[in-house]
Amino acid sequence: MKLNFLLVSVSAFALPTIAMAQDAASESQDQAGLGDIIVTANRTASSAQDTPTALNVYSGDSLRDAGIASVRDLATIDPSVNISPSAGAAYVAVRGIASTDVTEIGDPSVPVSRDGFYTNRSFSLNSSMYDLARIEVLKGPQGTLNGRNSTGGLVSIITNRPKFENGGYASVEAANFGTFNGEMGANLAVSDTFAIRASGTYLTHDGYRKIDGPTTSGDDEDFASGRIQALYASGGLSAWVSYQHDSRTVNGDAILRGTLGGPKPSFSDLGAFPGNSAQKTTLEGDRVRWELAYSTDSNLNFIYAGGFDSQNWVNVLDATGPEYPANRQFRQNERPKTWNHEFRVSNDSSSRLFFQAGYFRFSENNTVDSGLYNLDMTGLFADGGPLEVLGQPDQYGIKFDYKIRTRSQAVFAQVDYDLTDRLEISLGGRYTWDKKTRSGQALLFLPALASPFAPALRLTTPGDGNLSDSQPTWHAGLNFRPKPDTLIYAKYDRGYKSGGFNSNGSSAAVPYDSEQLDAFEIGTKNSLLGNTLQINGDVFYSNYRGYQASQTSDVLQGSGIFNVGSAKIFGAEAEVKALLGKATRIGLNAAYLHTRFGNGIVVNDGDGNPQDISGNRLPNAPSFTVTGSFDQDIAVGAGKITAHADAKYSSKYYFSAFNLDDISTASFVVANASIGYEPDHGGWKVIAFVRNIFDKNVLAYAQQNFVSHTNNYQFQPPRTYGVRASVSF
Repeated sequence: MKLNFLLVSVSAFALPTIAMAQDAASESQDQAGLGDIIVTANRTASSAQDTPTALNVYSGDSLRDAGIASVRDLATIDPSVNISPSAGAAYVAVRGIASTDVTEIGDPSVPVSRDGFYTNRSFSLNSSMYDLARIEVLKGPQGTLNGRNSTGGLVSIITNRPKFENGGYASVEAANFGTFNGEMGANLAVSDTFAIRASGTYLTHDGYRKIDGPTTSGDDEDFASGRIQALYASGGLSAWVSYQHDSRTVNGDAILRGTLGGPKPSFSDLGAFPGNSAQKTTLEGDRVRWELAYSTDSNLNFIYAGGFDSQNWVNVLDATGPEYPANRQFRQNERPKTWNHEFRVSNDSSSRLFFQAGYFRFSENNTVDSGLYNLDMTGLFADGGPLEVLGQPDQYGIKFDYKIRTRSQAVFAQVDYDLTDRLEISLGGRYTWDKKTRSGQALLFLPALASPFAPALRLTTPGDGNLSDSQPTWHAGLNFRPKPDTLIYAKYDRGYKSGGFNSNGSSAAVPYDSEQLDAFEIGTKNSLLGNTLQINGDVFYSNYRGYQASQTSDVLQGSGIFNVGSAKIFGAEAEVKALLGKATRIGLNAAYLHTRFGNGIVVNDGDGNPQDISGNRLPNAPSFTVTGSFDQDIAVGAGKITAHADAKYSSKYYFSAFNLDDISTASFVVANASIGYEPDHGGWKVIAFVRNIFDKNVLAYAQQNFVSHTNNYQFQPPRTYGVRASVSF
């Protein structure tokens, strides 16, 4: 009901706004040459080309035209990003750095920030991907100014805020697989000091993959969200508040199950995936954000930003495997409630000495109600079978009931000082205190878990755990601008991600330590030929200590998260954008990675067997990736046609620290194309598109699952094609 009210409000709100839109004043923006995007990567507004850190930035309009409707889709256009769905709880990797711990205790190495708000749980990653201003993908440790535990980078989603003008937009997309995507928003300037903005989206499509089972398809979508915001600004004071409600009900991820340990099945012609038990994923979420800012006459700026987020996630997976005679489900329910508070003070960023300082507080209370459930017995133990009396239908083999509290506090400061008019030094530090506690228990019933012949024992294992840690992180950088359109920078950053504990249900909490990362980077950004050519590049080296790896483990074996010791990453990135004449744009973005674990590293696999992973490559780290794009405008009467094509190549990479071929992805190329028409006046456009032109079956995630005793495979979307129309007013 909340969502229906929000979406209806957006529609009703748009009507008077359309009538007044003709009187609205539009912001002017210098779009000379390739133009530029203002970013807030360093917590202050700056040109992307003049920001001394490696980043990729995508405007909301370009993302909408490219059909990027989820965080997952970013991996199709960004060479440094890989996103794995991981059975309903995705994780993000940047430059080969990711946290595959998507449990209730885990922290992401690459957090996703939505309007500056951080959540640990990944099942709501895509819930703010509409009415976007831009997305910033920051690479390397960001722990000094941006959030917590960001050893690999940060994906920052920034939505459009209310403006003091009247206007709005709407878009609709129809495609194969029964796709219908709609989005609309409206902005109303109530007065010179008060504005309101409302927006909403609805995304739906049938399952991309057929399933031969009770659930007939997976990788489907049915998501709706609405957001309403208000902004007051007068003099140096501004106050902003936003409320958003999300609702999602889908069959969930389609998972192809193979033989544990391989060999890998052929993916050339995917038919229906075998299925035994029904699956379903639902998400209901409410989020409130606020920000209060005040700028004094003496050029001091004070900002307090906060928010509250409440989610209810239910994920039911088919967990049937060859080791136990039952159709099974893994049932997950998490209900995290998250608070963020941050206070910052700064002076004028144009000052010779620019400083930022602040305090950050994060808290999450989560309730976990999950377990491995036997729906019905099969074979000799099925109803009517000779061993029916030993069957354990409608029983949990293992049941987890936990309550988790996570608290994190930090103080931080950074100073940028102009040594000369061309040379700047940057120094920053952050000190973080982390605390995690868990209470509750795991209940094992051996006949329903391991074997119907097992003794009828119910074992209760306390899941209590307690972790406290604190670490400093820091930043040092030197920025040189030999001329106005050239930036050369060098920096060193220390990153830190807290440890935790896990339990397989048969043993008490098993702790794992924090990880640290020292990252060194040298880069340059150049705008040439009147900003018709941009050439950027960087090289980087990272030294890991205490790298946290994961493995889905047998319930009666070891823990799933473990420290593997040292790892080293060396890489280079290059980006070229060019405007040829006034109508042709090309882009090329490439990344090279060399990743290795240290020597003498022996860890247990999911079955408790020791494995030497010395010298292995890090997971989610292809050696070479490249993306390219081409746009051509063709004048047609009182408008233009734009032809667009883009592609991404990735070399082979592994999904596990064990570097197993049966859970790796081969090298691949995915290409997309579109053609659109936009008149010179009228504010509308229409685009026909095709994505994954050659219909490649590309792995998105693979794992050895020692609970179901199967290899599990998930895939990127197949070929999709359709038409999108949009209008702004």
